[in-house]
Amino acid sequence: MTVALDYLHATAPEALGISVAVDDLLKAWFRHGTAQTFICRPANLPSFAHFQDVAAAAGIDRARTIGLDPRTPEHNLKDITCLFRPDPALAEAVWRRQQLDGRGYVACGLVHSLSGEQVSRAVTELCLAPTDSTDALICPSAAIRDAVRNLWDIHADYLNHRFGGAFHCPVQTPVIPLGIDTAKFAARATPEKRHAQRQALNVADDEIVILFTGRLSFATKAHPLPLLLAAERAAQRTKRKLRLVLHGYFKPQADMEPRFRALAQDVCQTVRCDFVLHDDPRFPEGLWAGADVFTSLVDNVQESFGLTPIEAMACGLPAVVTDWDGYREGVRHGQDGFLIPTLAPPAEAGHALATHYFNEPNYGAYLVAAAQSTAVDIDAAATAFVTLADDGALRQSMGQSGQRRAAATYDWRVIIPAYEALWQSLNEQRRRDKPAPALPPNWPAAHPAFPNPWAVFGGFPAATLAPGDTLRVVMTAEEISLILKHDMNLFIPELLLPPASLRALAEGIRNAGSVRLQDLLAASPPSGRARLWRCVGWMLKHGVCAREAT
Repeated sequence: MTVALDYLHATAPEALGISVAVDDLLKAWFRHGTAQTFICRPANLPSFAHFQDVAAAAGIDRARTIGLDPRTPEHNLKDITCLFRPDPALAEAVWRRQQLDGRGYVACGLVHSLSGEQVSRAVTELCLAPTDSTDALICPSAAIRDAVRNLWDIHADYLNHRFGGAFHCPVQTPVIPLGIDTAKFAARATPEKRHAQRQALNVADDEIVILFTGRLSFATKAHPLPLLLAAERAAQRTKRKLRLVLHGYFKPQADMEPRFRALAQDVCQTVRCDFVLHDDPRFPEGLWAGADVFTSLVDNVQESFGLTPIEAMACGLPAVVTDWDGYREGVRHGQDGFLIPTLAPPAEAGHALATHYFNEPNYGAYLVAAAQSTAVDIDAAATAFVTLADDGALRQSMGQSGQRRAAATYDWRVIIPAYEALWQSLNEQRRRDKPAPALPPNWPAAHPAFPNPWAVFGGFPAATLAPGDTLRVVMTAEEISLILKHDMNLFIPELLLPPASLRALAEGIRNAGSVRLQDLLAASPPSGRARLWRCVGWMLKHGVCAREAT
């Protein structure tokens, strides 16, 4: 099995989160993958440089990394069995496969989140791309798998209504969770670090710290009110002293920070609420060690899997999280912590949200519009906080259970083999099933948006070259050399014959006096005829030859 990574290193600020997630996946692939060489089809040179940097940081010699030229897939992808792209923008990889002879590679992508317009477009493009049942879009949770299928069903309903038929997207949607380095997180929760972090926060020995960590945004993560109310109610009901610590970053800070702080000041009268920013130099490894309970009452469709509960479990913390998307698959209710019920309106209530987003494409507004009607059971959360605050043995047993689960299920040493097993299974299925050609014979496009220009614009020229046309050379060899001297006269040379071959072609025509195009075509192998047509057009354009029409 030969796997290549179709890779674009994103550097835009809004893409940094996904970039970090992809980098973590790369590091894990380098550490736990079985490949002798790691192949990358980079979108550009900086992407390959970053790929090599991540490999080097993971202990992989740069000699074991290979970069493929993205301009010539027919040459460098013909021996690839799986092309993996760590995002859902898989359609172009599927279209590119059509340039290859034979069955070609398996195309495999990965969905991190499904809530934005861009990712929705990328996923629905797979409905119209020449995909088949040996392609796959990996989903980190069953919730995201179902969301992907729902999106495809919506698109298929339109296509079938518009054109008739019974279309469905054939792409597989296997569920493989995201991974973490569990040993790294376990090492962040030592007794020594616990003492230091609690001392830095001036936490009393008998004080229970409830920790949230992550993005502090009511628009793109979680509205804080249910958490603040639950913590306040719990503090009123327990004899233990509770402290809620919100650790992370406000995004955007100017909008979120004053709102969060004002709300906490009004709600938290019994429980103490602290905000600790992620770049606080006192806590370079976070606040995992200093906490007693982890919580994340997410209510936002932007969430898809939820790494922080898994990270908390790896640190030995019991988790109180919402019964929401992938959260419910990570935390087992009553074993590793508690799942807090959530409630949303029926589907009929959401069409106006979609219309509003389409007419005014503000991603944050779309997310918060859905979240503001999503309820979290505040009393159930308060009860969970009280139960864990009052029972140290339960906190310890749930924390240990979660730590074992994280190591056994979510460590990269488990996840990467699952990726490789999927790639191998898809490849074996593709070789066995021999998918039928996905495009009509001689279809004049590389992609619907990249058609053959002479098929689309055939009505632009006054005439078209024909096999019965006759060519004769009207330039001297010296004049031809002068033409070839200037790169603007041979601007995309890979589409034509090399200069020496162009000279030889011209001399062959000169020696014959004149040549009919059909005789040149007959002497050329079928695979070279399209190139020959382009070369004839080039010679006529630059005055090397003259044409006598049939």
